[in-house]
Amino acid sequence: MIGRTVHHFGPDPAEVGGMASVIRVITEHSIGSDDVRFHPTWRWRSRAATCRLTLAAACKIVALRRGEIAHVHLSERGSFVREGILIALARMRGTTAVVTIHGADFLTFAHSRPRLVVAVLGRSSLITCLDTAVLDYVRRVVPRVRAEMLPNPVPMDETSPPADETSEVILFAGEIGIRKGADVLLGAWRMIAAARPSARCIMVGPANGFTVPEVERLTVRGVVGPNEMQALIRSARVVALPSRAEGMPMALTEAMSGGRAFVSTPVGGIPELARSGGVLVPVGDEVELARCLGMFLDSPDLAKRLGERARQYCGETRSVAVIDARLRELYDAARVDALDTRCAPI
Repeated sequence: MIGRTVHHFGPDPAEVGGMASVIRVITEHSIGSDDVRFHPTWRWRSRAATCRLTLAAACKIVALRRGEIAHVHLSERGSFVREGILIALARMRGTTAVVTIHGADFLTFAHSRPRLVVAVLGRSSLITCLDTAVLDYVRRVVPRVRAEMLPNPVPMDETSPPADETSEVILFAGEIGIRKGADVLLGAWRMIAAARPSARCIMVGPANGFTVPEVERLTVRGVVGPNEMQALIRSARVVALPSRAEGMPMALTEAMSGGRAFVSTPVGGIPELARSGGVLVPVGDEVELARCLGMFLDSPDLAKRLGERARQYCGETRSVAVIDARLRELYDAARVDALDTRCAPI
């Protein structure tokens, strides 16, 4: 897609969170086009800044030139109003509008606000989804809009040492809160720590309504940058993410790309990942979580075998090169569809 500019709208790549991480990877690696730009639409916990950014993004949509693409990243709740305005503006201007649906609670939100969701999605030229449940829903409620699965891209860490060369380290990466299951991991860790005097657990991410007490050999850190996150993954034997709700967590795909297996829960798009790189436990089951994490600590060879399978899976299905090629194809198809339906009624 030489010469075609793609503009991404959503959280600033410098912000915390999976959506921001996705946009950062897309822009840093020029995925989908040789000219990729981003325009932030919100600021975490700052309503005033979010209003200013949304207004600036709307002005940018209006100023887009013919042939340029607006790629809008949605989650749920306020995002469907904020970014929904941008999609409507793009449609009014005749601009190709591509939507990616993120968000752990999207389907719950969609069933509670069906008219809003259909109105917003129906104005897009292409919708990309991260898991099959969301894809099925979108194809059902807006059948005239092209909808496709498109995994989040992940840079491959081909030089990461195999998991059997690590110490007994468990890594948690994400919001340290109830939704991500930080409380469940805490309970599991107490069992593991009592049985394994050399094991350690590291929790990385922003606090969100849950305070982790001081526990032996459990280290809690704040937000870290991409390079430090990569170093933490390399140091871990296994990654834990006992979430109660998810979309397609970047923390797990980043771990898999570095040759690390994970223990998580069957929510969102995680079961698809687990087929090639992880083990699933019931939501809220700290006993089973402790058992499965202990299984990887007990067996470095198992951690290596499953981790290398995970790395191969990422390379084949969601590496930068794979997603770049697929997204370019989808952009071309979306542009043709937009031209065909430009004058069609909403």
